[in-house]
Amino acid sequence: RLVSSFYYEPLTVIVPLNHHRGACVYDRQVSMLVRGEPFLHAKSTIFITNPAWQRQVQSGLTPLGGMFRANHVLPTFHLRSVGRGHGLAGGGYFWRVYTLASPSMTCEMIETFADDTFDKPPAATSPHSLGASDGFGHPL
Repeated sequence: RLVSSFYYEPLTVIVPLNHHRGACVYDRQVSMLVRGEPFLHAKSTIFITNPAWQRQVQSGLTPLGGMFRANHVLPTFHLRSVGRGHGLAGGGYFWRVYTLASPSMTCEMIETFADDTFDKPPAATSPHSLGASDGFGHPL
């Protein structure tokens, strides 16, 4: 949400992996793009410990990534580590490892952001820009 607000544009979310590993364990990978360019890659392992939450996910009523919000739970945030690096192609990145936890679900997260996440040049207003919409992504 922060990047979408910063650029005042919608994001594209791609979920290349959403694997149910066991009775209550899921592995996920997510990529996010702004203006068609990737800025975030995330990997997570999710442990659901509440049987009602497990049923909610298995029924398809709520996507895994929306469980805290759907259940009106604000998880605790524990930052485990952060750092910067350089890829083989020369581009830089920064990363963080953290945990989101509640009594019903724990998420172990690794996020890698492109160095230019907040330095992309301004884009001309396009039909996909929130500036050319009602603020909810619907064209004016």
